[in-house]
Amino acid sequence: MDLGLSGKVAFITGAGGGIGRETARLFAEEGMAVAAADVRLEGAEETAGVVRRLGGPALAVAVDVTSEASVAEATGAAERALGRLDVLVNCAGIYRIGGLDAVTPAAWDELLDINLKGTFLVCRAALPGMIARRQGSIVNLASISGRTRSTLASPSYVASKAGVIGLTMSLAVQCAPHGVRVNAVAPGPVDTDMIRGLEPSLQEHLITTIPLGRLATAREVAQAVAYLASDAAAFVTGETLNLNGGAFMV
Repeated sequence: MDLGLSGKVAFITGAGGGIGRETARLFAEEGMAVAAADVRLEGAEETAGVVRRLGGPALAVAVDVTSEASVAEATGAAERALGRLDVLVNCAGIYRIGGLDAVTPAAWDELLDINLKGTFLVCRAALPGMIARRQGSIVNLASISGRTRSTLASPSYVASKAGVIGLTMSLAVQCAPHGVRVNAVAPGPVDTDMIRGLEPSLQEHLITTIPLGRLATAREVAQAVAYLASDAAAFVTGETLNLNGGAFMV
């Protein structure tokens, strides 16, 4: 299937590894230019190198998604270097486990600032150009934890991802008249450093909650992101695509 992504320009946060890097790789394979943004510039540069080796134009930019000024600088640099932003993918995020007693007000603020406020700030920076051109696609990374009960994730993480889903729907309604689509992907546990950093017993527990009996791969999540970003999903907006091996069904 031709996704119609060739020649388009993507801005990806959290591009320094995991789902963000794999999405950048897939976009490059589809003929896209990629601005790889990450709080760790070295990670963004490594991803930009992957894109270039696949023949795609690439830019690496450092971004702190919790800072309005940093986001404005990064998105502005990408637009100047690559001409425009057709696709935005918000992958930047952190994960925490534990109960309510483990969530201090400072820890709550840190996680919500990155996962939810960060998504809001980057959308806010990218949307004016998309609206002016009357075209664009945003894909936000939510989580199964924002859709149903969570067995490990902290209340702050759950709240942040539920917030991303709500933000996605709100922006989709507001942006639809301007030709811009906004969707989300809600993965279950994915085989990335975020999950590999858990104790083996916790990783094994997560797998027991998945009917297909394994973790998702970053590539599988990237493919879902690419679909939502593409012309193949031209009539899809405000949706959250579940990608969890059957762990959550509606």
